[in-house]
Amino acid sequence: MAPVTVEVRSRVVGGSPDEPVLAPVRLDLPEETITVAELIRRTVEEQVRELRVRQHLDLEQARRALDRQYLTAEEIVAQAERGAIRPRPPRRALHPRQVDPAAEVERALRAFEAGAYLILVDGQRVERLDEEVRFAPGTTVTFLRLMPLVGGAP
Repeated sequence: MAPVTVEVRSRVVGGSPDEPVLAPVRLDLPEETITVAELIRRTVEEQVRELRVRQHLDLEQARRALDRQYLTAEEIVAQAERGAIRPRPPRRALHPRQVDPAAEVERALRAFEAGAYLILVDGQRVERLDEEVRFAPGTTVTFLRLMPLVGGAP
């Protein structure tokens, strides 16, 4: 079985256009079929690697880009109660927390289960973490986040 290379794009619709975004990442999959959970794990690990190494983002910028894509419903509710929904972490004194790939994977898995973002494979929405997805050359994958608009018309 030949490895398959898949490009995963992350899109956020709505929210502030000034926030950092996650660049597309390429995954080299040794097998043609993996679960959605494995797709998320591999994607987030590569996104963290891209943010820290190739884009040379500092920790705060990397954190903001990941928060924008994987902000959970609980975080949205907590921020709404404070009056604004922003994918920004609170200011931290001197030592911003490290970006832990394993913690980011867990957060992304929870956010997917909570419906915080969608995953489209060749335009078809996948629904469950245990769902198996078959990849072929040219398969398109999009992690799509719909952010609430602030100050929009009713």
